[in-house]
Order: sequence, then structure tokens, then C-alpha cells
Amino acid sequence: MQKCILVYNRYRDLITSSGTVYYIKEALESLNYNVKVIPFDKDFINQISDVNIVFNYYTSANFFQCLVPLILEWLNIPYTGSRFITQVLAMDKEYTSILLKSHKIPVPAFSAVRDLKGLQDIPPFPLIVKPALGGSSEGITKESIVKDVDSLRLAVESLFSKGFKKVMISSFIEGEEITVGIVGSNPPLVIGILKTCIEPDQILTSELKEDLKVYDKRVVPYRGEAYERIAKIALTVYDILGCRGCARIDIRLSLEGIPYVIDINTIPGLHPEYSYLPRMAEEFGLGYTGLIRTIIDDI
Repeated sequence: MQKCILVYNRYRDLITSSGTVYYIKEALESLNYNVKVIPFDKDFINQISDVNIVFNYYTSANFFQCLVPLILEWLNIPYTGSRFITQVLAMDKEYTSILLKSHKIPVPAFSAVRDLKGLQDIPPFPLIVKPALGGSSEGITKESIVKDVDSLRLAVESLFSKGFKKVMISSFIEGEEITVGIVGSNPPLVIGILKTCIEPDQILTSELKEDLKVYDKRVVPYRGEAYERIAKIALTVYDILGCRGCARIDIRLSLEGIPYVIDINTIPGLHPEYSYLPRMAEEFGLGYTGLIRTIIDDI
């Protein structure tokens, strides 16, 4: 029986019978792994000396998320999920947009600013203002959509006051908000496309994500005409960034039918009841344990 370390963020994930870590551990044990669950902290390196594989479920809204793969690559320990360089690229929305744009992938017009002087060179209104570094919709609220200079300045100042060092200002794409689930890398496979049931001029905010019941009710399978094009773009993005294991690609489908890539989540949520990817896996016929097996097989 192989030894597997399941690493998680103790400040974001609870080890309870209803927590994501519990379900991952249960699935790994059903796959005949001897699982030890540990948080990522100062003792992490001391606890992984005698292990066959690390299941990386350490997520963070900042670059700390990249430290686990960096350490494991340094120690030459096999681990699940995307590599260090992929995590770094995906965490920085500015660099991700530059890279994707160079490959002719549709991304909203954007400008990244580190102070208020940067507001002189921005795309046309309406705009969406969000932290340039991180994920999980952190820092995104109803006030993130701005339609004039005054509201733009207030939104940017608010993020700076909360400690964000770089702010991403992008064209707001009116239309449907869609997420694509991809697993594996040889070859990668789209296992589902979901759309968020919000109005075209709305966004999925961090507050809405906190309300899990509403969050679950507001997503349905996408069956629109752009399905194949969305899937193709998502797979291309997955390949460009060098993702592996699994990822979720977030897209805004404009009213004109253009799929704009807005975010890449390299460690998507894995709770079987309310996270997007497990829901896609169930509808695809892969199941939760099958999803975990696919992730761990793609090392």
C-alpha cells in the first residue's frame, strides 16, 4: 500500500465529516492509499520524507499556494496537480492575460495598476476591478463593476486599502458566466461546462460564493451553440499554461458569442456536494472517486 500525504490549508479547510479534505481522504483510501493528512506549515518538510506521493489540496488566495509544488519539485517528490510555474502564471491575472493574448486567445482588454497614477491608461467603461494576484473571487463584490471614473477610483482605492499590491482593471464583458472543467493531460478531457444563472450585467461575487445553497442553485449545465468553441478554447488554455491533473477555466460568453477567458483555477474546489468539478464528474459518469483517481494518475 502506497503512502500518500494529503496536504491542505488549515485556515480554509476543515477536517470534519462534511469537509472537502475528509472526502478526498476517503476516496484515496478506497484507492488503496495509506493516507496521512497534514496542513502546510513550518513542519511540512519534516513530515514528507517517507512518502510515495503528495495529494496537493493546498489552496490560497495569494502566492503561498505556489510554495507546495515548489518545495515538492525541489525534493523530487511526486505530487498531484499543476507544477510550480503553472501555478505562478495562473495566480497572476496580468501575466496570464498577456500570455493568452500572445496566443490569440480572447481575453478582455486590461490594465494592471500599482498606484492611482495608472488610472490614466485604462480600457473603455464599463470595467471590472479585482485583485491581479490570487483567486477564489477574493476582493470581487457588487461594487467591482464600475461605469465612471469616480466609482473606478473608489474601487481601486478600496483594494489598495485592503493590502492588495496590484489591481487588474478589465473590460466588463456583458453576457453569460461559464466555467469549464478539465481533467488529465494525456490527453486532457473536458468533463463538463456549467453556466451561472445570473443576469448578463452581473458577476459571481465572493459574497455569493459564500452562500453555498444559492451558489449551487445558480449553476446549470451549458448546452448552448458555443459549446464546442468554448471547450476548444478551454483546452487550448489548459495546454498553454501546462496544467495537469485538473483545472477549471472561467469564461464570459459575450452577447456577440465571443468566449473571453477571465480566470484559470489550477486547484479547483473538490467538495462532492457543492464544488463545480465534482458535479461535472458525476454528470460525466466519472464519479467522485474516479475524479480523484484521474487527478492522481496524471502525475
